[in-house]
Amino acid sequence: MKEWQEEQKALNEEISRVCRQPFLDKVIGPPSVNPLRTAALMLAFTDEDRKQARVQKQIAAAVLIQLAMDTHDLIPSVTEEMTQEHQLIVLAGDFFSGMYYRTLAEAGSIHWVEILADAVKKVNEAKTSLHRHQLHSKEAVFGAVQTIEGDIIGAVYKENKADKTVWHAIQQLLAADRLLQEKEKPFIAFDALARVLGTNEQAAGALKHQLEQIRLTINTCIQNMDERSASVVRAERDRLFSVPLRFVEEG
Repeated sequence: MKEWQEEQKALNEEISRVCRQPFLDKVIGPPSVNPLRTAALMLAFTDEDRKQARVQKQIAAAVLIQLAMDTHDLIPSVTEEMTQEHQLIVLAGDFFSGMYYRTLAEAGSIHWVEILADAVKKVNEAKTSLHRHQLHSKEAVFGAVQTIEGDIIGAVYKENKADKTVWHAIQQLLAADRLLQEKEKPFIAFDALARVLGTNEQAAGALKHQLEQIRLTINTCIQNMDERSASVVRAERDRLFSVPLRFVEEG
């Protein structure tokens, strides 16, 4: 596990380095690379493949395109004018998007743009449906969150024909990560839930119940995967939920 953690740390640091742009850092702050996404992508490749510089760049590129899309989300969907701050946020998102293409070019993997294109389209459509209040059930809202957080990484798993049980657990972790963020700082998914269910209190209750279901699903997945993958998923689960669930629910 120590070797895995060192590899994950090195990848996160490299992605952060690629993302850094002094002017943008100064005006809107340095980008935040989600370590769960790096871990999720690492599990989509074999230990041998991950040692290759080409694969490391493919992982970085998948993180970069999601970072670009996350950054553009910071622009309010309805605004009377494009402020200088908004313009800089757009510029930052475009910069990360440009680094996505550059990283794939350096890896000799431009064909990955096509591999991820459908997932990027679906993520944008899911975000639009949330912003425009086009979803009419809590199941649809949670489905949109799963698409937004999981489809790009899922395309990598599909391309690599990676383990389906591992992918199902990762999909749940990614959704949980987003829902936990929305629990602490409500954003478009929480707002959509509140609109569908009627009140913030009902939205909070639905979110809590969904997180518990996700947690139980992850535990079931862990029991059906190899020990290396299981140890990574356990660690990410415990980090997210901040409790050692395996001693309570897996025994």
